[in-house]
Amino acid sequence: MDGFCKSNPRVIVVHCVDTEGPIGGDVRRRPDGSKEFMDKWDDIKDSLREITSEEFRSKNKDSFGNVFKLNWFIMDFTGFKTNPKERICEYNNTYDNIKSLSTEVDSFHWHYHQPPKSGVGDQWSDSWSSSKEHYNILGRRIIDRQDFPEAYRAGGTIEDNECSLWLEENIMIDYSNRVSDRSYKTDNIFDFNWFSAPPHWGYYRPDSKNFLNPGNMRRYIVKSVDLESRLHRLNQSDVDNCFKIAKETNQPIILSYFSHDHRDMRKETKKAVYMIKEASKKYNVDYCWSDALEAVQYCENIKPVKVRIGIEKTKSSNTIRVYFDKSIYQKYPFIYIKNKKGVIRHIKKETTNIPNCPYYLEYVNLNILQDDDIIGVACTSLSGDKTVLVRKINDIIFEA
Repeated sequence: MDGFCKSNPRVIVVHCVDTEGPIGGDVRRRPDGSKEFMDKWDDIKDSLREITSEEFRSKNKDSFGNVFKLNWFIMDFTGFKTNPKERICEYNNTYDNIKSLSTEVDSFHWHYHQPPKSGVGDQWSDSWSSSKEHYNILGRRIIDRQDFPEAYRAGGTIEDNECSLWLEENIMIDYSNRVSDRSYKTDNIFDFNWFSAPPHWGYYRPDSKNFLNPGNMRRYIVKSVDLESRLHRLNQSDVDNCFKIAKETNQPIILSYFSHDHRDMRKETKKAVYMIKEASKKYNVDYCWSDALEAVQYCENIKPVKVRIGIEKTKSSNTIRVYFDKSIYQKYPFIYIKNKKGVIRHIKKETTNIPNCPYYLEYVNLNILQDDDIIGVACTSLSGDKTVLVRKINDIIFEA
């Protein structure tokens, strides 16, 4: 997007996709008995080819000539003991299948279903502390795919305050706020709908004691509603309201909604594009397709900043030193080691500031590792932009 301007009515559209892959087994069916979900990758990818094609993207450019864009929030169904819905239980399987489509212009983020203590694969967890599987998933994304998510969406949009505090230390952007005019007070986690969260389009910074309330945490929670589901359906009046607010306030605003890859997205996607075009004409307000992080950066006038990561062996103390040339968002950078057997372990160490160094600002020291080990490091800057570095220990040189 072009430069920020306070007096700039614009609707920034972030189309999120909870990307979970095939789902089968004993799952919900439509009233006529037909399958509600697709249970094979071939069927899912066939349905997605049209809306990821160059023809569809070019036909539906935004007000600034940018092609249609999607934000894939990737889930790995791992860490469970049972699999009644016959999901694919492999790290990066969903990531790779979506990457195999024409998705070069799209963004890849993170969707996560926290496994419950029972480990049952069709149950929700009501507690972030029920599993540490999120570290395994991120480690595999970093080392095996040299990627790291800049934004997050909660499975079932279910968060608790412990999750909020974890995100505060690790992921700056969260598109989980599902609040709508259909939200209601409930203690049933299957119906978690962000009742009492700020209902306005856009985002807020949460409170440290209750993430549903506005506060002064660093991270951002963005409203993103169901495009088409049994709980909510985005309609023309919703879209019109967003464009109307942008015009009245003379400021940019984020319009976000979400789909699922294992439902046929074609009809609902075309409907959303149509409603956006109609609202843009009605209110004479421009719109743009956007990445999840860039949308917040634009509205908050945050300049993108990339951190440079360096790794070297130290001669004096027989250690591996991981450097960062700028302040990072994380309290603990994401550091993983993968051995020759393919086992990945997470290393949690806080950074130390380097006084009077012209090249680096923070570092972490690690014990010397096996030459055939692989180290993967990831972080985001204070602007939320990611950096990933993966190296074989044997290829790391000694400090000058």
